[in-house]
Amino acid sequence: MTKSKLSNLHPIASIKNQDEFKSFWVSDELKQIRDFESQFVGDSESSKFLIDGYCVPCEQNVSFVVDMQVGGRKTPKGWIPNWRERLECPICKMNNRQRLISTLIKQHLCAKPDQSVYLMEQVTPVYNWVIAKFAEHKIIGSEYLGPEYEGGALINGIRHENIENMSFGNAEFDIIISNDVFEHVPNPSKAFSQCARILKKDGVMLATIPFHANSAESVKRAQIKNGKPEKILPPVYHSNPVSPGSLVFTDFGWDVLDAMKESGFSDVSVDAYVSKEFGHLGGGQLVFSCIA
Repeated sequence: MTKSKLSNLHPIASIKNQDEFKSFWVSDELKQIRDFESQFVGDSESSKFLIDGYCVPCEQNVSFVVDMQVGGRKTPKGWIPNWRERLECPICKMNNRQRLISTLIKQHLCAKPDQSVYLMEQVTPVYNWVIAKFAEHKIIGSEYLGPEYEGGALINGIRHENIENMSFGNAEFDIIISNDVFEHVPNPSKAFSQCARILKKDGVMLATIPFHANSAESVKRAQIKNGKPEKILPPVYHSNPVSPGSLVFTDFGWDVLDAMKESGFSDVSVDAYVSKEFGHLGGGQLVFSCIA
């Protein structure tokens, strides 16, 4: 695949509010993608199937794996997979959203030399791919390892950062990458402010967030009280590579865009991507694009 062909992966919609999302949701382009998806999930008797495509991180044609892990289910109309968390490459093991964010990273880093990148992860396939592929850039990753550690501390080779209070200097990075992190932060607005602070002017944060697009307002599921997590709603946990599971503090709705702007970003959009060729299905994969 040529660099020019790769550069053609652009959002089919750059969305600023819930009304724009509603228009996108009924668009002809999205209907075509749903019709394509229905070929695989309609009357299939199998709970697992393959979809051919091109894996950008691996730079080769593969058959992406779709199964009913991570919340897939059987309905009277057929199997309904979790498209966001499946479509896994059999080689790099990245799923739909991970491969998408990797493609966007590649496009940004190939466009300009000597960039500095901070990833809110360090023991993941995405981080391992970035650090191996783009050694000419400054790449820093981290994990949250617990309140007992200072920001920037190395624990068994892993850097600790609390994104509500990061150890980095002002305007240090060109790009921030956040893959499903903010929902696990007790005070996301504080984390957004920290991200805006450490980005250079016109730098960008690309973030995936489990997003409740039908909700105007975010819902707080838990909070910190007297130094300990307190559940407000029935607890939800997501898998975490460095702990048994991470508690979800917030279900984000459309007011998160205002929170991001109020935290110091000059422009925020929810960019929707679809691509049969690159295996980005599931009714549009959403990436938050936040400009410092």
